[in-house]
Parts: sequence; C-alpha cells; structure tokens
Amino acid sequence: MATVQEALLIAFDHQQAGRLAEADALYQRILDAVPGHPPALHLRGLLLAQGERLEEACALIERAIEGDGTVPDYHSNLGTLLEALGRVEPATDCLIRAARLDPTRVVPLNGFALRRLKDGARPDLAERALRAAIDLQPLDPDLRVNLAQALDWLGQSAPALAELRRAALLAPGDPALLRDLAERLGVEPGEAGEQALRRALRLDPARPSLWDRLGTRHKVAGRLAGAHHAYERGLALDPAGAELWNNRASVLKGQGAADGALAALRIAATLQPASSAIRNNLGDALMLAGRPAEALEQADAALAVTPDLADARLARATALLTLGRFAEGWDAWEDRWAVQAPGQPPRFPQPAWTGEPLGEGRLLVWGEQGVGDELQFAALLPLLTQAGVRCRLECDARLAPLLARSLPAVEVVARTTPPDPRLSSPDIAAQIPSGSLPRLLLRDAADFRRLHPYLVADPARTAAMRAADGPADKRGKPLVGIAWHTTNPKWGRSRNIPLPDLARALHAAGARMVVLQYGDWAGEVAALAAEGIDIAIPPGLDLRDDLDGLAARIAATDLVVTIDNVTAHMAGALGHPAWVLLGHAADWRWLRDRPDSPWYPSATLFRQPAAGDWGAVLDAVTERLCQVAGGVCQVGGEGRESGRTGPPSQPPPIFDGGRSNPLPREVGEG
Repeated sequence: MATVQEALLIAFDHQQAGRLAEADALYQRILDAVPGHPPALHLRGLLLAQGERLEEACALIERAIEGDGTVPDYHSNLGTLLEALGRVEPATDCLIRAARLDPTRVVPLNGFALRRLKDGARPDLAERALRAAIDLQPLDPDLRVNLAQALDWLGQSAPALAELRRAALLAPGDPALLRDLAERLGVEPGEAGEQALRRALRLDPARPSLWDRLGTRHKVAGRLAGAHHAYERGLALDPAGAELWNNRASVLKGQGAADGALAALRIAATLQPASSAIRNNLGDALMLAGRPAEALEQADAALAVTPDLADARLARATALLTLGRFAEGWDAWEDRWAVQAPGQPPRFPQPAWTGEPLGEGRLLVWGEQGVGDELQFAALLPLLTQAGVRCRLECDARLAPLLARSLPAVEVVARTTPPDPRLSSPDIAAQIPSGSLPRLLLRDAADFRRLHPYLVADPARTAAMRAADGPADKRGKPLVGIAWHTTNPKWGRSRNIPLPDLARALHAAGARMVVLQYGDWAGEVAALAAEGIDIAIPPGLDLRDDLDGLAARIAATDLVVTIDNVTAHMAGALGHPAWVLLGHAADWRWLRDRPDSPWYPSATLFRQPAAGDWGAVLDAVTERLCQVAGGVCQVGGEGRESGRTGPPSQPPPIFDGGRSNPLPREVGEG
C-alpha cells in the first residue's frame, strides 16, 4: 500500500498529465485519510483553480497555510488567485509574505506592482509591494525606478525623484535610467539636474527629449543662446517635434526675433493643430508682432479645444481691448483672475459690485496690478463720486498722499498687511477691483470722453522744484523730464530705450533734461554730461518710493518724454504734456495705429514703425520738438529748420508746464 507522499506524487503526475479527475479523486482520498494535510490541500487548490473554481481553490490553500505557513508557494499561489478574483489588497499581503519567506519571489511581487500601476489603478498597493521588495533587495535599481513611478502616481514627486537618484547611483551606466532621471531633473533648479542631463546626453546623444530638457534649463536660467542651440540640436534629430518648435519660439521671443518665433509656432501648430497650448502661444506671438486680430483668432481656437485655458482667456481679452472692442473686451477682462489668482478667494468679503445702487453704503474700490494700472483706473473714480457713490479706495501706500489730494471726495486708505480695519467696516456695502470699473463705465469709445485729468501735484513742491531749476535760458530750451526703462521681465526688451540714444536725440533738439527714471543711473548721466548734454538727476528725490514727489517733478517740467511705464500714466493723469514712446506692439491700453490716447488727452503717442526701430521714433521726437520749440534740429545728420511746410505726421503737443518760459503753443490749445 502507497504512503501519503507516494500518493501525492501519483496524484501530481495525473494533474500534470491533464488527468484531472483521477488527480482530484486521489487528493480526496489523501485528505480523507489526513484531513489537514497542507501539501494535499495546496495541490488540490491548484487543481480546482485549473477548473476555474477559484473561490474553492482559495479556501483550500488558506487551510494549507493554516497548517504550515512557512511554505512560500502557498502564499504566492494564494496571492495569484486572489488577484484573479480582484481581491488585490489581500493578494498584496500574500505576495509580500511569500517574498519574505523566499527573496527570489521579489520578481512576481514586482510584476504584481507593475500591474497595479497600469493606468494608475492602485498605486498605493504598488508602493506597498515595491517597498517590501526593496527591503529584501535594496540594490536592485529596477525596483527603485518602479517605486518612483508609484510615488509619481501618488503625487509624491520629491520622494520619487529621490528614488530615481538612488537607482542612478546603483546603475550609473544605464542610459534609459539616466534619461528618465535627466528628463525629470531637466526642469529642476541646481547643478544636479544639469549634470544628470549632460551625463545622459553623453550616453544617449540622439534623444531629442533630452535636448529639449537641456534647452528648458538654459531658458529658465536666462541663457537664451544656449537654449536656442539645444532646441536646434533636438530639432535636427526630430524635425516633427512640435514641443521643440514651440520651445524654440519662446526663446526667439525672448531674443526679440518676433518673426522667427511666429514661423516656429506656425510649424508647431501645423504639427499639432489640436494643441490649445501651442495655439495660445501663437496668439501671444501675434500680439507681440502687433497683429491683434490674428491673435484673437488663435485665442478662440485654443479655447475651442480647452475652454478653461486661463492664459488663452486673458489673451482673448487683451486682443479685444487692443482692437477697441470695449464691451466684449471688458467682459472678457474679468478672466484675468483665472490667471493672476487661480483658486484664491476674493481679497475682501463684501459682495462684488455690479453697478446697483448702494443706498447709504460705501463702495470699496481696491487697486490691483501695478502702480501704473492703479493710476489709470483711478481716473474712473470721479465718475462714481459725481453719480453719488461714496467710495473708499485702497491703494499702494506710495500713492496714498497723491490720490488723497487729487480725489477729495474719496476716502483713500493705504494698502497694508493685514488690511486696514476700515476696509472691513460695516458701512461698506460692496467691493470691486479698480480694473473692473471700466466694464461698468466704459462700454464704448464715446464713454472715454467723460474722462479728465484728475491728479493734482503738490503745488508747494512743484513751485520749489521750478525755482530750483532756474529760468530757461534765452534760447528757450524746454525742460524735458525723461524715463526710458522698465524692469518688467516680459516687456522690458521691447519697451526699453538706451538712455544715451534718448538723451542725444533730445539734446539735438535743444532740450534740457531732468531724470524721472528710478534706479541708479548716475554713471550714465555723468558720462552724458561730460559730452555737454544738459541732463540732471533731481537731488534728494526718491523716484521709486516718493511718488508724490515724482508727480511734482513731472508738473515742474515743460514736457515728459517716456516709454510705457508709470511715468506715462502719471503724466497723463496729471494732464501734463507727455510724449509716450511705444514699441511696435504696444500694450492693449494704447490701442493700435493712433497718435493719441482716450485715457490721457494730453499724451501724444510715437510708435515704432517696425519691431525694434527706435531710430525712427527718436528721429520723429527730435523733429517734433524742434518744430514746436522753434529751433534747428539734427535728424539723420542734417540740420532742419523747424518751420516745415507740410502738416506734422501727428498733432503737436500741448505744453503748459506753467514755467516762466514755456514752449510756444498752437492757437486754440488750452
């Protein structure tokens, strides 16, 4: 008569040969004789699993484990059956126990984790399994790479990066691993990321995505030439890489090559016509090229694909406003909050004002964006007070003295952290950001006629500055306040004019100059003075923080010549003569193709005829200044008398600085 062990071997032979009925009968006889025999329970469980009787199979193997929990196969096979039944959490425990009993079982444990990561189904269980596997085989780089993937699915990017770094240390010559690490580190700050990228490129230089990452690193660091080279290398390997074309365009924009950026983005849009991000970037490039109508088309195309794309919604608004489509533009301008403060609650708890009567309650108007924007939108406050709206204005603390003097019917409160308690007092019935006022008050071009200069400079400081300037000399040289620089990272390249170029142009027209530009320019000013150019920095005046003093300094000049910065807005709001020098694609607030501003009647706009052409602008300014000052100017190397016979290309400015020797004025100006 056969022993139990011999009977098991015979039954297993039947099972292997496909004689399942004979095997099952023999397993039953063994279990009748020895009811809790673990090997028989385990093997009969596997037999039932072959017949798709998975629940019964699991029950038998669980009984086998109760009898002997030290056999790795029992736990491993039970885990496999539980996974097949969809019971993945207990399956995880079984597979981990099997691997702890036999470290070679790390391989099926890793496979189980990868299946959990497929489509991100259960990354939490994958993490548990992989951490257990790493405990058993800490030097296996593949396990760490897979754990990094699980952590990524769980939103734990920093621990995932740490695991990839450990894997790279364990397998320093693995190009695929280094590529994965490099692509992740490619947008991380610090030397480690760049070193990883360069190491990966040495091992795998034909990988376009690595060149793309390297280009991005250079771009973020401001190394535009290096970024351009990296993107070109990537495109040489993958000419159909839409993302590479898109990124190359962003570098070209930063380098001032608007036409090249447009061409690159058109290629990117052709390669990926459904990409809302590329369409949005193409729209931005068209705005920079001074083509707002086409930019609007691209913004609409981007929003057709991704209606909630915040950048495209804001781009659409600025294009509409640039085109003078004010009703649509101001409505769309409300989308700026999706870009500037996504997901943040309003700054103040009071209900948003939509133009309804407020009774005895006050309206809180709070300044937003930059100082220039606050000055621009504050021009609408007199319209509110004239309509009987009681206003409390929160503004940049540097503007508070100037606005308090200029808007006596408005209670002005300086912006502080935390906000002034008056801004949450019960008498405030509603609140509105100042940039939302045009939506209610400037629905069409005719509405702008209600705007008037509203700023009032400190008369005592203005008079003192005029006295300190001294009388104009007998040749009637005008005193021109100048500003030429902005630190805005996006617009600086297209707006800034070199000080020597501006100063020499105005000097050629016989102007005296006073600096209105904040910052340390003493060296450049001294160098120009050494050339015999009459230019001065106002002594003892902080042009950045003493904005009330800046207003007085502006009012004490005959004319302001400035780029698009806060000086332009302040001069315009004072009603002071201002010549604003604009790039070819000026900001939306200056509209397009017109020499005047509906916001500031005293401003005259000089626009670049082509991107980067400040020479033509400065020639026009020099000639115009000679024309109205009655002198002889040097334009293009030739002396020109100011009395030209034809009409000027733009209307002459109004000079009324109140100085002892003002420039000549046209009949009827006032």
